Amino acid sequence: SMYLSYGWHGEARGMDLPTRAAKLEEIWKQLTWLNGEIVGPYLVGEQVTLADMTWFPTTIFMEFMLPRVFGWPDVFREVEGPFPALARWWTRISQEPAFAKVRQDIWDYWAEMDGKGQFKHIIDEVAADTQGLKFKYP
Repeated sequence: SMYLSYGWHGEARGMDLPTRAAKLEEIWKQLTWLNGEIVGPYLVGEQVTLADMTWFPTTIFMEFMLPRVFGWPDVFREVEGPFPALARWWTRISQEPAFAKVRQDIWDYWAEMDGKGQFKHIIDEVAADTQGLKFKYP
């Protein structure tokens, strides 16, 4: 639901700024937890499992949106960054052909939506924040 905005989706589906800030804080918290739990080289060990296959697509949305809309670092590529285990996992798995294809398909979709202006409303809403909410991590 992080892609929902009042400007693009209307009042009924948009997200207010305090809710958005709380969701971003929760994403940071969950990424921190996951970074500490990765067994390696895949999420739970030596082989790709359902955990990798189900979680990887979500990372593509975060990879696309978090830096562009909220100014986060590229947490999935920076092995010296805030989530080194997560970045090592992501870098490895995203190079495997099936995962690379999934990444490209999802990335292309979000790039298309960005080109149509979907994220501009969120960027504008965040920029207009007068409450001092936190959107950028770390």
